[in-house]
Amino acid sequence: MSDITLYRSIASRSITALWMLEELGLAYRMETFDVAKGETRSAAYLALNPHGAVPMIVDGDVKVTEAPAICLYLADRYGMGSLAPRLDEAARGPYLSWTVWATAVLEPASTLGGLKIEVRRGNWGFGFVDLDETLTVLKGALAESDYLAGGRFTAADVMVGAVIAMRLHTGQLPREDWLVAYHDRLAARAAFGKAMAINWPPDLFGRA
Repeated sequence: MSDITLYRSIASRSITALWMLEELGLAYRMETFDVAKGETRSAAYLALNPHGAVPMIVDGDVKVTEAPAICLYLADRYGMGSLAPRLDEAARGPYLSWTVWATAVLEPASTLGGLKIEVRRGNWGFGFVDLDETLTVLKGALAESDYLAGGRFTAADVMVGAVIAMRLHTGQLPREDWLVAYHDRLAARAAFGKAMAINWPPDLFGRA
């Protein structure tokens, strides 16, 4: 049995945790905060999460922040062998790599877009490449399989797919046919639709 509380705000990166919870069919409670009103910066919330960010989940005595970590935790605890490849599966490597890649590489590369930022001499450079090279790597992986790890849908697709969905919407990613096809494949999942309706309530944002 799960005892999960999701701390979230609407129209936010909370979509990743919502999507995972819906994919796993887990019961959960939600505590919703208005970021614009500074509610995640309150003393009460900062006592729970000093980063003052969402999403965060509390599962019994376990607290997890950061969207990739939430995906990995939920998949390992409640979806091992399905949304998470087992520890001895060859797919475990790419599964972990792509899940982390979503926010370590794809998010910053798409945020910068074509911007060139000079790194001061003697400093370490960024830990990611430019957007074109980033997308070339992803395109190559999806040319081999519809999904990113082991030829099946996993939490890696949730994490990468959530970033893609948001950034196609904002225009930070190009609407290339192969990328839109991957997004549409993921968006056809019932859990994705449920999570989207919670994260972007139709009564506030209209219907797609």
